This record gives sequence, structure tokens and C-alpha cells, in this order.
Amino acid sequence: MFYEVMKFLARPLCYLLFWPIVKGRHNIPATGPAIFASNHIGVGETFLLPVVVKPQVTFPAKKELFRTDTLLHRAATWFLTMIHQVPMDRTGGNASSGALGSIQEVLRAGGFVAVFPEGHRSPDGRLYKGHTGVARLALADDVPIIPVGCFRTRFVRRWLPFPWLYRPELCFGEPFHLSAEQREAFLGAPDYKQASTVLRQATADVMVKIQAITGQEMVDEYSYVPRKVGAATTSRRRRLGQPKPEDNR
Repeated sequence: MFYEVMKFLARPLCYLLFWPIVKGRHNIPATGPAIFASNHIGVGETFLLPVVVKPQVTFPAKKELFRTDTLLHRAATWFLTMIHQVPMDRTGGNASSGALGSIQEVLRAGGFVAVFPEGHRSPDGRLYKGHTGVARLALADDVPIIPVGCFRTRFVRRWLPFPWLYRPELCFGEPFHLSAEQREAFLGAPDYKQASTVLRQATADVMVKIQAITGQEMVDEYSYVPRKVGAATTSRRRRLGQPKPEDNR
């Protein structure tokens, strides 16, 4: 009930303030289960997607938001829980498996789930390598995936003296299923290594579907890797002279 009330209040407010453009609404099925798999270029996707989609949508939210060390953090955690968000460790692998179990329960109950396979917002507007959670969820129960392309969902300074969303756009592609061969190979994989190979290929297929909508340049690396594993971070990319983040399209 809380989710429905918040959506009832947020929907007209978002349309009044941001004038979002929605394309491909006919591709959203009336009943679930289904997975929305979207690119992630700005914070706007996190509240616009559930606003423009009629059914209730569950998101895996970064676990850092679910804190209890202060009264404000406890209030934020309560709010996220009430709108059916699930804490997710975004480092991937086994660290993310706990949240996937909760998400899978939503799908098996016929619900809708939205995920950002990249895990983090793109630092420069390009489409980065996806984490395999979306493929794992889809292959486990043969759930259809709806690719989503989002544009202009990053708050930027333009005409106003403060950051704003200027006509954000969400495009919903045709639902598709990962192949029966991939599902059979995943469910019958004799070990973790072979299952990971199947998941990686299936995830790449999902990213291709998203890219077909967005037209973004694809990057074969994750958008963020923790410093502890020695990979380049966003700040390091910028120091190395890579493009400054810009809104997509």
C-alpha cells in the first residue's frame, strides 16, 4: 500500500517537473514475471522507471544505502524497504548472490524486477560490461527480459542555475528470452567455471540488446572496480585523459 501511495504522488510530480518521454510502452507486458534491464547513465532512471511503468517494480539498491548508524540512515533504510528495494552488494560474484535470492522470489511470485547490469552509473556515457546477475535470474526460471534504453537521465546544468533533468527519455524494447541452449547449459553445468562461461555469454547478449536501443559505444570492462583489486577507478580514468562524463544523446 505504501508503494502505491508513493507512486500516486510521485507520478504526476515527475511528469510536471521533468516531462519524461516514454517510447515502446506497448512492450511492457500486463502481467509478470519480467525483468527490465536498463543502461545506467544517471540517477534519473532509478525513480523514472518505476514511475512510468504501471506494475510495481522491485529494484536491487546498493547496500550502502541500507545503514542504521544514524536516525537519518535508519529512516532511509525504512523507506527503501517499504518501497520494496533490496540491498545489493555491487562488487558482483558471491557477494551479490544473497540479494539475487530475494529478487528471484519476486519473479517467482509473478512480479517485475528492474536491474542495471552495469552495476554503477557510466562515468562517461558509454555502455560498460554487465554483471551476470540479470542472466542468472533470467535463466533460472526462463523469465523474459525487457531491454530499456535511457537518455538524458543525468542531472546537468543547462538553462537553470542548478542541475536538472531536461526531457529524459525511456525506450522499452521488445521482450526476449535467453536461448533454450543457454538455459540448458546453465542448469546442467557441472561446475562453477562452466556456469560462469554461460552466464557471461548470456549477459553479453543482454547488453547487445540494450545497446541496440541506446546506440552507446560498448566498453569491455566494468564501469567500476574497487581499488582493493587494483583496477582503474573512475577518478583514475579521468586523470588519464579519458572523456569527461556527458549525458547520453
